[in-house]
Amino acid sequence: MASRIAQTYGLQPRGVLKLGADEKRIHYARRLPAADLGVFIEHFWMARWDLRGVAPHKTQTVSHPSVQLLLEKGNSRIYGVVKGSSSRLLNDLGQVFGVKFRPGGFYPFLKSPVSRLTNRSIALSDLFGSQAQDFEEAVLSLDDGLMKVNAAEKFLRRHMPKRDETAVLAGQIVDEICLNREIMTVDDVAARFNLGKRMLQRMFGQYVGVTPKWVIRVYRLHEIVERLHADKAAPKAVDFAALSQDLGYFDQAHFVKDFKSIIGYTPTEYLKQLRSAAMK
Repeated sequence: MASRIAQTYGLQPRGVLKLGADEKRIHYARRLPAADLGVFIEHFWMARWDLRGVAPHKTQTVSHPSVQLLLEKGNSRIYGVVKGSSSRLLNDLGQVFGVKFRPGGFYPFLKSPVSRLTNRSIALSDLFGSQAQDFEEAVLSLDDGLMKVNAAEKFLRRHMPKRDETAVLAGQIVDEICLNREIMTVDDVAARFNLGKRMLQRMFGQYVGVTPKWVIRVYRLHEIVERLHADKAAPKAVDFAALSQDLGYFDQAHFVKDFKSIIGYTPTEYLKQLRSAAMK
């Protein structure tokens, strides 16, 4: 069964900065997992590019509170949550197949605190041993996207752990933070799920890899990025003071500091870049 976030937003990309890459040369696709894997996996995604003879393209994303498994020829790895924006320079010819795990969904595979992966990555073989190479080849050797997903699901089913109810609860809490705009503080989360703050903090460290406060911040910043993308064609100035208050910030200075620490630019700088790109 698809997560509440997938049910709400479908397969639209969230947290992607400066959308508008050359769609003739860079292709993205996403697919939901089969029902039996949905408790662990948010979705599968695929990127393929052909930039031979043209300038490289820089992709930037704001991280989600999810572990990502990336299959890439000769460099397949598992990435923990990145507490900021991440970027990648695409050039020449290439492809990546990704598995985005649900928040909490990777813990049953790892069987140790997910926080040990935060801001770092491990080789695919660290988890799957000698079978990692077979996994990579089985998926990347196929051209059809659905066949790639089927091959990935077949492999993951062979290694599928038992359902972990705490992992499921962690995912439900993250979904609620994402979708419920009334949640502004960790106290709000604790009260809604009738959990002590210390228990909540321990759960997130073990199952999600980041704190509840960070998850609240990053999802509110996702909202701001989406609003700026929607306003990029408008000539009028954006009222950042009102925007920060609407999203629960104490003052505009805290909002600007948070935005820059995670996005990499101030809100004004980012909007300026969006509008400049829209005019090209």
